[in-house]
Amino acid sequence: MALLAEHLLRPLPADKQIETGPFLEAVSHLPPFFDCLGSPVFTPIKADISGNITTGKLRPRAVEGL
Repeated sequence: MALLAEHLLRPLPADKQIETGPFLEAVSHLPPFFDCLGSPVFTPIKADISGNITTGKLRPRAVEGL
C-alpha cells in the first residue's frame, strides 16, 4: 500500500496527465485489500478492478487515450 500512497500523493502535472504504467502498478495492490474485508460481497468489485488492471496492462495505448 505504500507504493500506492507514494504515487497517489504526487501532484498532477500541468497537463493533468498521468503515466499509465506507474498508475497500473500502484493500483494493482488494491484487489488484495478486498480480501482483508472478509466478505464475499466485495468479490465482484475485486474482479472488476482486477479485470480493468489486466486490460490496462495488455492494451496500454487504449487506456492512455481516455
